[in-house]
Amino acid sequence: MDKLQQVRNFLEKTVKEKGISLNALSLQIGKNSTYLFHFIKRHSPKRLDENTRRKLAKILDVSEQDLCDFPLPSTLIQDKLDTISSLFNLGKNKTESLLSFDVIDMDASGRGRFEQLKKNVIGQILMTPKTAAVYTQTKPEYIKILKASGEAMVPTINPGDMLWLDTSCSTPSADGIYLLNAGSDVLIRRLQINPFDKSIDVSSDNKAYRSWTIADYKKLDICGKIIFVSHRLT
Repeated sequence: MDKLQQVRNFLEKTVKEKGISLNALSLQIGKNSTYLFHFIKRHSPKRLDENTRRKLAKILDVSEQDLCDFPLPSTLIQDKLDTISSLFNLGKNKTESLLSFDVIDMDASGRGRFEQLKKNVIGQILMTPKTAAVYTQTKPEYIKILKASGEAMVPTINPGDMLWLDTSCSTPSADGIYLLNAGSDVLIRRLQINPFDKSIDVSSDNKAYRSWTIADYKKLDICGKIIFVSHRLT
């Protein structure tokens, strides 16, 4: 068996042992959802690049050498292991304290209100509590990660961007970008509160879309506030 096949077998076995899906792990390292499946089953790419190896080694708590088919300098390997140990300092079972966030496809067939969209889970992103705290202090159960669709918020939000939605924000307590139930569908819009009469301007960053004003904020069915946007570089 060649070294590259040993790497593929090791990765597939490790992922199964840790109970992580290949799709979720691919998304977590910043790749498309089928990236690791293609690497293991179809040998594309032929080998993992250094940045990908480093991310996988940290997430899976393994040596980077296990993910490489040629010898790495021993000092480099040890440095990375020390970093992993410090990052994951979670006891013997290092995966127990990882937080899991559902990734929801906003462009799934059927669309619908947010209650239906929440079922369109295409993967999970795993993080240590310390890493998750960089993005938000909100409890994990209130956070959903959305794969955006539509062009109403371009250029702020583009189709395919990953959005962190804080569902604990059910009223527009401050200006920002929110997810709204609108009839049988959902909208992502910017809300701006008039401090004098508490009316709300509902607008799109894409000027091709219309804006409107709501006199009573209670008429808005707010699903949550967008607190973080991750863009793909092209």
